[in-house]
Amino acid sequence: MEQIEMNISASLFQVQFGTIAASCLAKAFYRVVTGEDAEYSSQFADAVELAVGEACTNSVKHCPPSLVATTKVQLIFKFGDKELIIHIKDCNSPFDFEKLPKPSYKELPEHGYGIHIMKESMNQVNYRHEEGCNIITMCKRIPEEK
Repeated sequence: MEQIEMNISASLFQVQFGTIAASCLAKAFYRVVTGEDAEYSSQFADAVELAVGEACTNSVKHCPPSLVATTKVQLIFKFGDKELIIHIKDCNSPFDFEKLPKPSYKELPEHGYGIHIMKESMNQVNYRHEEGCNIITMCKRIPEEK
């Protein structure tokens, strides 16, 4: 499985580079696999861009202020036959991924939608805490039929 790795600084400015890279890589991957250059490649790329943006933004927002200057967020893009797997890795404090509440749309909170958006945009989203780091793994599969 081929892969591309990139590291961004823990800043919202750098998150933009991660999301742009995710969108471009997703669009190119879709085109290579399907041979199509149409609206479906944009839909695929938009979903990946949204999920990566949310994951990276969470990594930056939850970074301890004393570590912002030295902390990196690592993005790893792996290309399968018909699926794009993305790992977002940061060294922030662990959290209970499974117990995060679903956002309340009646109350319209300002925060708390990120993981829900990732799960809705991607086919699969998993979390693990390993060797002092959080790793979000997301998978987006190219649909068999449109």
